[in-house]
Amino acid sequence: MTSAPRSAAGFTLIEVLIALVVVSLVLAASMRAGGTMIVTQDSLRRATLAGWSAENALADVRLARVFPAIGLAETPCPQFDIGMVCVVDVRATPNPAMRRVDVRVFDADDRKRQLAHRVAFQAALP
Repeated sequence: MTSAPRSAAGFTLIEVLIALVVVSLVLAASMRAGGTMIVTQDSLRRATLAGWSAENALADVRLARVFPAIGLAETPCPQFDIGMVCVVDVRATPNPAMRRVDVRVFDADDRKRQLAHRVAFQAALP
């Protein structure tokens, strides 16, 4: 009596290797996406904090209750653990009773890297 050959149960070595390659590619892609997400989150955090610093500098100009003098002023304006520098540029406008106030926020370590920019107009108080 001859017995019919039984099919082998399980996976071949080639099938296992192909599965491992597919899994490694998926994991590599997810690691890259995770790294990009971390960098994006840090940039968004810096931009948000820089915006707050710029708004604080504009609030300081408004709360001084004096007509701002034309010129450029630079002050440190750190937020949490991030060192930043606020540059306040007050300019004349065609209306002599108004001033344009530009606030630019730069990274304290890299002064070429602008993190935020806000503009406001300040009127002379009666």
